[in-house]
Amino acid sequence: MFMREFVKIRSVAGSLVVSLPQSVLEPVGLREGDRVILEAAPPRRLILTKEGISMTSTQRLEMEIDLLEKKKTAIESDLRCKERQYESNMPCDEGMSDNDAAILVMSALVRDRDRFDVEIAEKRIQLYELQAGEAPEPLKAETGDSNPLVGDPDNLPSVSKPRSFAPAPKPRKGWYLWKGEGDREHILAFANNKGACSLRPFDAATGVALKKIPNRKGEYQVAFAEYLANSTPLSVTRQPDLDRDCKKRLPELVLAELRQQIKSLA
Repeated sequence: MFMREFVKIRSVAGSLVVSLPQSVLEPVGLREGDRVILEAAPPRRLILTKEGISMTSTQRLEMEIDLLEKKKTAIESDLRCKERQYESNMPCDEGMSDNDAAILVMSALVRDRDRFDVEIAEKRIQLYELQAGEAPEPLKAETGDSNPLVGDPDNLPSVSKPRSFAPAPKPRKGWYLWKGEGDREHILAFANNKGACSLRPFDAATGVALKKIPNRKGEYQVAFAEYLANSTPLSVTRQPDLDRDCKKRLPELVLAELRQQIKSLA
């Protein structure tokens, strides 16, 4: 509620002093010692604003990260909803009634989700740099008659050895397009598990599971190299359970996504 009061102006040591009554100060919580901003609003107004609590850069970054994570969660929920519509053949949202359009809609959601992951990671790096990412100051020699950093090997600063990085782990699962006899197209699903690897072939047109290739020792990138040499990599949005979901045929969503990629390769 807007409060209006008439106050008197008096002169003190060459300055004009305005005394505000308590009925005006109480609604805005203005107390002695508060900082205020005084602005002129010609021709006959003054604007008095109470200074709010300032937000630090780290607090703002934390709030931005929290917002991005909530947006990512919302996209994942939308993606799950559309996947159920597609798999149950019950389109509700716009564009889900057409198979090709539905794949594109879900692929766009995956892309947006991954972009949020990148943005969240960038914000976390900024937050780290603000909180504790500053490089330590270099060692300085002590002043005095003797310098413990010079001439005495036992007091020389230790030099850390270069950090060795392990090679990036190979992917546990892989999807490929492979042509068999008579140029018949097959979808190959590879998987590594506990020192062994598997290869499951599927008909690229129908998604029907074909005769499984016996498992081999080692990683599929080496053990099944003869298949990979003449194959084209594919990808799926969500990895299905090969034993449970793909025993007889590929799930409709997975097959549609793979066929969309195969179509673009033609």
